[in-house]
Amino acid sequence: MLAGSAFLVTILPAAAAEIDHQQEYQACMALTQERPQEAYSSGLAWYKQGGGIPARHCLAVALLQLHQYDEAASRLERLATDLGTARTALLGGILMQAGQAWYLAGRPDRAFKLQSRLLDLAPSDPELWVDRAVTLMELEKYDAALADLDEAVRWNPQLVEAHIYRAVTLRQLDRLEDAAREVDIVLELAPFNPDALLERGILRQYQGDLDGARGDWLQVIRLAPDSRAAAAARGRIEEMDVIVR
Repeated sequence: MLAGSAFLVTILPAAAAEIDHQQEYQACMALTQERPQEAYSSGLAWYKQGGGIPARHCLAVALLQLHQYDEAASRLERLATDLGTARTALLGGILMQAGQAWYLAGRPDRAFKLQSRLLDLAPSDPELWVDRAVTLMELEKYDAALADLDEAVRWNPQLVEAHIYRAVTLRQLDRLEDAAREVDIVLELAPFNPDALLERGILRQYQGDLDGARGDWLQVIRLAPDSRAAAAARGRIEEMDVIVR
């Protein structure tokens, strides 16, 4: 549940006071994570009983969990607009969800605008800089992404995710030695990080060390067989085997 959720309940009309909206909100938001279809049905019924903005938020999050990204993003963005400047923490959480939804909907341009607005509210949050950097990478704006990742690392030098994305971005900019240094930093902080091992394998492949690359990718598959990193590692191995043949 978002920080400031109690504030959502205080802005409901007086006519809806018979229902315990705080309890409804907590139950509905919890249900979005476990059974989002039920959460949507429950939230819709609650909205018709005067649930207002809290019910709208639960409905949007349920749609996000149901992978209906376009509709979820639109609803969350409208919700953020309706909230205006009320409660920075609450508004920030909704903006974050809206940006995530637009990104998942394949609209990084829309995600970027919301993430930029969110960074205006919380410029010292390193994870928000990482989120916008990932969007910029999707837009193939690697120099701008690197600048955002520099900010993330400035606020938290030990943020593993920021260093991983820095490595990927630097590779895209053909700065392979710098990328390798970022991978080394990650592996010092988290020696068995699958994403770092995947990236190290890619860099080794670029350098012609095919055995080293294969070894890193096989380790990724052993460590996290069901992860996206493992799926990427399998794809890299298959592609490399085709080329070698």
